[in-house]
Amino acid sequence: MPHPPHPLPRSLLFLRVIASFKMLKAAFFIVVGLGLLSFYEPSFLARLYRLADEMPYRVEQHMLRQAIGFLSGLSPSRIQLLATATFLYASLFVVEGVGLWRGRYWAEWLTVIATSSLIPFEIYELTVHPSWNKVLVIALNIVILAYLVWRVRREYVLRRAHARDG
Repeated sequence: MPHPPHPLPRSLLFLRVIASFKMLKAAFFIVVGLGLLSFYEPSFLARLYRLADEMPYRVEQHMLRQAIGFLSGLSPSRIQLLATATFLYASLFVVEGVGLWRGRYWAEWLTVIATSSLIPFEIYELTVHPSWNKVLVIALNIVILAYLVWRVRREYVLRRAHARDG
């Protein structure tokens, strides 16, 4: 009779939660990149304006209309460059997510470096355009960062002790 699968260790479970969050962010940026590539199609632009009109909050309507106005002032080559950067950013999230899902030490390091390098920009953006969503994202990134720094440091100490004893 086959044995039931063992539950994941708690530490790997939390890494998988972080990995899922990273993959969700990757999906978001892929959608944004695809939207950027479709930006100059008249039907897509009409749908964006319709979406802005249907948004329940005036602040969101205003922000979307500002984004449309900003993007409309860019040349198609600039839009393509922005889409490429968006896809590269999504790729980083995919690499982080897959590595964390598989419990890879290098992925923890990559996520620590990438996340810590972006927090100052997120804080700046919060000061320029404050919102509770941004506060939540920054807080979540700080919790993830703190946890991964703790894990990386613990693993480093364990590896040094093992090398010294072995």
